[in-house]
Amino acid sequence: MTAAATVTSQDVLEAGAIVRCPRYVAGESTGLRKAVVLGLYREGDPTGGYRVYFYTLGAAGFVERTVGIAFRREIDLLGTVEDMSERTLVRIWRGLGDFPGSATARYRVQRMGVRLRKARLGR
Repeated sequence: MTAAATVTSQDVLEAGAIVRCPRYVAGESTGLRKAVVLGLYREGDPTGGYRVYFYTLGAAGFVERTVGIAFRREIDLLGTVEDMSERTLVRIWRGLGDFPGSATARYRVQRMGVRLRKARLGR
């Protein structure tokens, strides 16, 4: 039995999950930070890690090091974007912009943000 065969669907985090994981700069951990999972680093292989966006640090980008990789053993699941406030969702949506590979997470953020806005405005 291979390692990939032993992974269940419950072990795979979906795009839009909110996690706490370490952020690395030049190989050194800068501490645990909140992040949004953008998806698997290697499609179909959860052992290859996840692309995560550290939304508290600004706009998504590799140069700014606000997007990184995290492995499942380093990640603490905090919830999903559906658990967040409208203000935070707007900040994440703007921060993701048109970042490559963020479409699924961005869609979930936008969908929930619109629901919360409609509820707030009573529409």
